[in-house]
Amino acid sequence: MSDFFFKGKYLLRAELHCVTGLHIGGTSTGIEIGGMDNPVLKDPLTEMPYAPGSSLKGKLRALLEWSKGLIGENRNHQNSYVAYACEELMKPKAEAADKARWDQALSIARLFGPATNEAQVRKTAGPSRLTVRDAMPTEKTRKEWEQKLGEGVYTEVKTENALDRLTSEANPRPMERVPAGSSFGAELIVDVYSMDPQGGRELLEDLFAGLLLLEQSALGGSGSRGSGQVRFQKLGLEWRPLSYYRGGGKIETIALGGDASAEAARDSLRAMKTLPSEQQG
Repeated sequence: MSDFFFKGKYLLRAELHCVTGLHIGGTSTGIEIGGMDNPVLKDPLTEMPYAPGSSLKGKLRALLEWSKGLIGENRNHQNSYVAYACEELMKPKAEAADKARWDQALSIARLFGPATNEAQVRKTAGPSRLTVRDAMPTEKTRKEWEQKLGEGVYTEVKTENALDRLTSEANPRPMERVPAGSSFGAELIVDVYSMDPQGGRELLEDLFAGLLLLEQSALGGSGSRGSGQVRFQKLGLEWRPLSYYRGGGKIETIALGGDASAEAARDSLRAMKTLPSEQQG
């Protein structure tokens, strides 16, 4: 891997907008009697909810693995599934039974990391390219919470009922959610190395595809019951070459359209003949 070197970073900023209430669970340790037993995750210093990067990155990976045919039945556990993204890379491509799936597994391992300590897999994929920051509430959302919910109140309580199918007895279960209409500032960073095809174009294509898949799925808990519908807004993309970090290069802003959505960003990327990372060589 003597030709493996760092070229630069793509920095994607966006607003993660809650179309419906969002529940990303926090700890209920120390909850008093009568308190909320399904709280959302909060910043311990401000008590404001946020969307952790681990939840966002994990959901993006899972959705892309399904879309690329990398999920199959788990032979060791009945009625469960397992990802093949690392298993496929245990052998070189020349020995793989399904070379197309091997390529898909490599694209996932490059973007999200190989998720294994197997030396062969880590050597093939290289380091994780994608970094996802914790998404903190925007200033506009903070003001709206204070104006509409009251000082120090940032969430809503949604009560659901679990019904006994035989007796129809209701078992209420309150759940804390971030209110619909809230927005969080998301930041996703994609590292590009010399071994990445087309200057990392495949990495960005997968990332935008994952954002679109997430918009049609759900983030956090209770997604099948209405919670967690999100939309990405105001996407902005920058290229920061290695020379920028050394003090001699400039940041290049990549046009994605006006108030860009995830779909608009994907289409803009497709229309670009070359990317800044490709021009760098």
